[in-house]
Amino acid sequence: MDYERMDPVNGTYAAENKPAWTEQEKWRMEEKKREEERRLEAEKKAAVMRRDFPFFGWASAVYALFYTFCLYKNASGITYPFFVAGTLIYFGLCTRRSGVPLKKDSTFTVVSMLLLGISVFLTDNISIQLITKTGIFLLTLSLMLHQYLNDGAWNFSRFLLAICQCILESVACLGRPFSDGSAWRQKRTQEGKKDGKGRYVALGILVAVPLGLLILALLVSADAVFRDLFVRLFRHINIWNILLVLCMLTFGFFASYCFMAMLNSRVIKEDYRENRNQEPVLAITFTSVLAVMYLVFSGIQVVYLFLGQLKLPDGYTYSSYARQGFFQLLAVCIINLIIVLVCLGFFRESKVLKGILTLISLCTYIMVASSAYRMLLYIGTCQLTFLRILVLWALAATALVLGGIIVTIFKPGFRLFRYCITVVTVLYILLAFAKPDYWIARYNMNYVDFTAVSQEQAEEGSYRDFYYLSHLSADAAPVLAAPENYEFLKNQSYSMEEYYSRMERKAEGMGIRSFNVSRCLAGKALSRLK
Repeated sequence: MDYERMDPVNGTYAAENKPAWTEQEKWRMEEKKREEERRLEAEKKAAVMRRDFPFFGWASAVYALFYTFCLYKNASGITYPFFVAGTLIYFGLCTRRSGVPLKKDSTFTVVSMLLLGISVFLTDNISIQLITKTGIFLLTLSLMLHQYLNDGAWNFSRFLLAICQCILESVACLGRPFSDGSAWRQKRTQEGKKDGKGRYVALGILVAVPLGLLILALLVSADAVFRDLFVRLFRHINIWNILLVLCMLTFGFFASYCFMAMLNSRVIKEDYRENRNQEPVLAITFTSVLAVMYLVFSGIQVVYLFLGQLKLPDGYTYSSYARQGFFQLLAVCIINLIIVLVCLGFFRESKVLKGILTLISLCTYIMVASSAYRMLLYIGTCQLTFLRILVLWALAATALVLGGIIVTIFKPGFRLFRYCITVVTVLYILLAFAKPDYWIARYNMNYVDFTAVSQEQAEEGSYRDFYYLSHLSADAAPVLAAPENYEFLKNQSYSMEEYYSRMERKAEGMGIRSFNVSRCLAGKALSRLK
């Protein structure tokens, strides 16, 4: 027996183990190759930010300072449109520095963002401001994705997926400022370049902070006069304000830098493959059932509501019948939009399916009209509120979006997402600049019975919800503080007195940064009464 060739572990000969060793070695080599490819791919993705780390780092730091200056305790002041403009400038500079050419077809998005930014400081309506800021955020994501990616072939679902992925991938890049800065320093060291003084200044600050706090604590406990001076010196400093500023600076820096790092990493792929491979019979089955129900419902709407020719159920008037269901119908309209989009995005093309989807879309138009008609009748009885105006706006937007969907049914190449963004943005800009609270107050005051001494003595059908009026924003003040309305409203409701006092405090509390047009007009309207 040849003991020299024998493996001492399993008793087999080396020649017999050679194929197994070769397979294991081959697997290890392939694994190392894959790791090296992943490392090179990661370095390639991070190359842009690491190569120009000083530019992106300082640009993000300056942007964080600007963001904090504009928005610190100032959510709707005159600085907001400047913040939007500064955001566009920051992203424009970073995009050009990254070697990505600016696309000229983004003018509409840029102008829309600027107009929305201006509308924020023109109104005092918090709901409008919140929706506006959300719209600016979504337009920013859409704008930057369009700059970095060829999104011409994307459909509606691909855009929504890209926006969600954009947010999540930006969060995943939270460590990039540190890794990019470290890689940039290592490269400078390898090239023989000396570090500047900034590193030593930063280290000195890190040493000075804990050491200074320790010595300060000892000095305060050592001398009563120094302790009293220290207490009086810092009595008016609010530590929570300092923490808020630091949080805003940190958020502004990391949000801007990580967003640019995500874009330059190209983690969002621009290639898009249609997934319309599902059997259309499935869609035809459930949509045909819905289409039959919608046909019956639409027929009832036309006969009962629009024409008024059939007898209503006992106990119903046309007004009470109209009050029911407009929110439910709006929900059904939105569900129908989603159903049609899903069928267009995932099921194979079918003439029968196209016909059913077109029928559902046309029935949805009748539902939109029914919901709008019900709402108008209801407004005629109970007057305006912000929610009722928002419902009418949503119905108008749904009708226009539905038109784009019908075009997409017969023309699959139609850029539905861009169409929807354009339509919704234009409609919302009109709503934001319209100041709904002003028109609510103006419309509702036309139905007030000024001859009544108390609300109980007011005529039937007159407007008496002064509590709602007292919770409108400063947009409504020019109407509510008009000479012909002021004394009457003040005597009718204590809440209206509180409204006038609140508007005065808002107007007096404005500074240069927090100047707001609506609050200014409210203050002037009230000052004319004194």
